[in-house]
Amino acid sequence: MNHRPFEDWLLTHEPLSAQQKRELTAHLHSCRSCSALAEVDLAFRAARQAGPAGGFADRFQVRLEARKQALRRRNIWGFLLLTLAVIGVLLWIGWPALASFFQSPVNTLASWLSYLIALWTSLQAMGQVSRLFFDVLPGFVPPLAWTVILLGAAGWGLLWVVSLMKFSRIPQGV
Repeated sequence: MNHRPFEDWLLTHEPLSAQQKRELTAHLHSCRSCSALAEVDLAFRAARQAGPAGGFADRFQVRLEARKQALRRRNIWGFLLLTLAVIGVLLWIGWPALASFFQSPVNTLASWLSYLIALWTSLQAMGQVSRLFFDVLPGFVPPLAWTVILLGAAGWGLLWVVSLMKFSRIPQGV
């Protein structure tokens, strides 16, 4: 016996035609499993829906707030521990430099100053080379190529911004 249409009629709760109602009633009188399914469905419909216990929302809010405070405390302690660890590692790595600095601060400051001057002159030289490069380059590249390069860079920038917006969404919820 094919129970499928009768089970569908019982479970979907859609209005039935008069012919379908007669077929369903006749089938329920002859089939135990479908009549049991109809009884269970009636029992489910007749059962009253239990509401939450009194103060459920308040207890939930209190637990949620306690969980947030525990997470906040854990984050603060973790940050402090991480800060202390980073300071410890930096002191451990930089101790020889600090020791030499305290032994002769003038020599250390003079060497740092010479490094900064060398860095400054190197940056100036790179700036002059790049300025020369950008003065000469436009003569070799046609304007259409510059347009394509500019549009490509704009497209990559737009793709980057959209991907940042998509992947940096923080899910909201409890």
